[in-house]
Amino acid sequence: MEQHSVQVGTQYYRESIYERLRQLQEQEKLPVVLHEYQQGKHWLIDCEFQLEAIEEDRETTKKIHSYYLANAITETILQHWEKDHIRWLLKSKYKLKREEVVQVFEKSLQYLNQESRQWKNYRIHRKASLVNQIVKCIEAQPFFDMEGFLRFRAKDYKEEIYKAVNYVVNEHVIEAEYEEFINLLKRFVDSQKPRIHTLHVGITKHGKFNLYNEEGKKITKKYMDDLSFMDTSQELTYEDLLVSALIAVAPRKIVLHIRYEGYQDTLQTICKVFEGRVSYCTESCPICEKI
Repeated sequence: MEQHSVQVGTQYYRESIYERLRQLQEQEKLPVVLHEYQQGKHWLIDCEFQLEAIEEDRETTKKIHSYYLANAITETILQHWEKDHIRWLLKSKYKLKREEVVQVFEKSLQYLNQESRQWKNYRIHRKASLVNQIVKCIEAQPFFDMEGFLRFRAKDYKEEIYKAVNYVVNEHVIEAEYEEFINLLKRFVDSQKPRIHTLHVGITKHGKFNLYNEEGKKITKKYMDDLSFMDTSQELTYEDLLVSALIAVAPRKIVLHIRYEGYQDTLQTICKVFEGRVSYCTESCPICEKI
């Protein structure tokens, strides 16, 4: 039976490639004999594939062998090289603390491998693209250098990784700035003397809000007028005004009466700033009837 050989060179990923090819031998009955050679820090895996006796089937068989080999190399890239490359990007391209690198690294892996509706089959497409590129390289010449391929011929793939990591880093920075902003507001609120013990907030189905005291009396104007000192050069949204009013009053307790499905981010901010002080009215009450 005739044979054809493909040599795979790698400096860092010999064990992974070899193990995946060995699994293909056992599980898929891939007709390949493996030989390993070390050349300094570089490893060479010589893959000797057996060919079909029928001559007209040999080219098809070669393509099948190339696909199996490319698949093994691609899985090594996705499972090992990709992680190493992400770590390198985080340490060399961004000014992150050590603990932040760990957090962003995990988030980057989740982002690249998640199966959300928006990113459905993202990993599969990434893998298919790599497999096709590697197959073309193997068919062009019977030698494939993994690190050389990634350094010089996988520009689009590396650009995808960089964009994904950059997106995750930016999201992390935004989240960190938001948390710092929340902590700043919490410290400010905690340092304020409460102007009222319990403040009721009613939000209508149209998104307008009013403030009420313990007796259910509307006191919106009183405290909104107190915000006249604020910088009017910046355009404030209705939600900004609500948060600002609550911070100015700094109540010990806030009861929310909601008839509106929006403002979810703002309500989340209020709950974080006034941690342990916020509750939702779950029953019909005099204030609920007013809104």
